[in-house]
Amino acid sequence: MNKKVISMLLVMVATQAVAENEFEAYRAKQQANTEFDDYKKTVNQEFSDYKTALEAGFNDFQKTYEQASKQYNQEMTQKWGSSKSSDKKSWVNYEKNGDVRESVDFSTGIVVVEVLANKGDSLATIQAKAQENISKLLLTTEKQAFNNDVVAQKVEEQIKQHKEVVKTGEPSTTTKVMQGLVGNISEPEATQQAANFVSKAKVETTELKDKEKKVVKLTFKIPDNLSAKAAQYSQRIQQIAKKEKIPVALMYAVMETESNFNPRAKSHVPAYGLMQIVPVSAGKDATKYLFGKEKVLAPSYLYNSDKNIEIGGAYLHILYHRYLRKIDDTTSRLFCTIAAYNTGAGNVAKTFIGTYNINKAAKTINTFSASDVYKTLRRQLPHDETRQYIKRVATRLAKYQS
Repeated sequence: MNKKVISMLLVMVATQAVAENEFEAYRAKQQANTEFDDYKKTVNQEFSDYKTALEAGFNDFQKTYEQASKQYNQEMTQKWGSSKSSDKKSWVNYEKNGDVRESVDFSTGIVVVEVLANKGDSLATIQAKAQENISKLLLTTEKQAFNNDVVAQKVEEQIKQHKEVVKTGEPSTTTKVMQGLVGNISEPEATQQAANFVSKAKVETTELKDKEKKVVKLTFKIPDNLSAKAAQYSQRIQQIAKKEKIPVALMYAVMETESNFNPRAKSHVPAYGLMQIVPVSAGKDATKYLFGKEKVLAPSYLYNSDKNIEIGGAYLHILYHRYLRKIDDTTSRLFCTIAAYNTGAGNVAKTFIGTYNINKAAKTINTFSASDVYKTLRRQLPHDETRQYIKRVATRLAKYQS
C-alpha cells in the first residue's frame, strides 16, 4: 500500500472519529437539554403544588376562624346574654367551666371579672369564686391562655392538615400574660393580690331574663406602668431591631400602638399578638424573607411573643429596606414605613401619585421635605385609621429614643 493510500485512510479514520465525537457531544447536549427541561418541569410543578397548598392553607385558616368565632360568640351570648372577644388592647378569657369571664384592658389596667351565678348565691360566695379565678388569671402563662382559647384551638387543628405550608409554634410555658401589668409574681403573691383586688372592686349585678341566673361584675384597676410593660420585651426588641437594622424606638412605638403590649391582642381581621401580625399579608412577606418560602403562621406561632416580635421586625425591615428603599431621606422613609405597616406600601404610593407604584412614588417623595411627607400622609392617606395611626406611632417615637 503506497503512502498516498495510507494517508487517505488515516484522514478517513480521523474524520470518522471527529464525526463520532461530534455526534456524541450532540447527543450528550440533547440529553442535558432534556434533563434540564425535565428538571424545570419538576421545579415548576413543585412550585405550583406549593402555591396551591399555600392558598388552601390560608383559605382554611380564614374560613375556620370566621366559623369558629361566630359559633363561639353565639354560644357565649346564649349563656351570658352577651358575648365578648379579645381585641387589640384587651384580653378576654373565659374560664373552662364557662361560669367566669375576665377582661383585661392593657391600655388602662382596668380588669372586669364576671361571675355567672345562681340568683340565690350570696355575694360572699361569688367574691370568693372571683378571687380564686383572679389568682389563676395573674399566673396564666402564654401557653395556658392559648390552650384555653377555643377559637384558636379550632383553627390550629384545622390547618394542621396543611403541614407542609404551616408554621406552628409553642407559646411560652413560663412567660405570664399579665407579667407586664403585675410583674412575674409567685402563687402566694397572686393570692394576696387577688384578695386585695376583690376587696376594692366595684360590684354590679345584672339578672338574666328568663333564667334563674345573674351576672355579678367586679371591676378594679391595676396601676398602669408603661415602662414595665415595655421593659418586659426590651431584650427581644433590641435583638431583633439590631438584626433587622431598624430603629429600636420604632419597634417600641409600633408595638405600643398595635397592642399596648398585650401579648394576647387579636383583631377581627384577624391579626395576632404584640405586633398584630396578619398571616395573609405581613405574615406572607415576613416568612418568605425569614424562611425562604411563604408560610401560613398558625396561632400557636404568633401567640409566642418572641416569635411575634421577630415577624414584626422582619416586616418592618422589608418595608424600610426593600419596598421603600428608593426614598432617600431616612426620616421620610421612616414615616412611610409607619404608614405602610398599617396599610401597605401601595397605599403609601397612592397618597403621593394616585397609583400603587412605590418606585415611581419615591421620585415624588424625594422632592418633599420630611416634614411635608408627614403632613401629606396625615392629610391624604386613603384611610382615616392610617392617618390616625401614623400620628400615634410618630408621637410615641420620642419617648423610646435614648
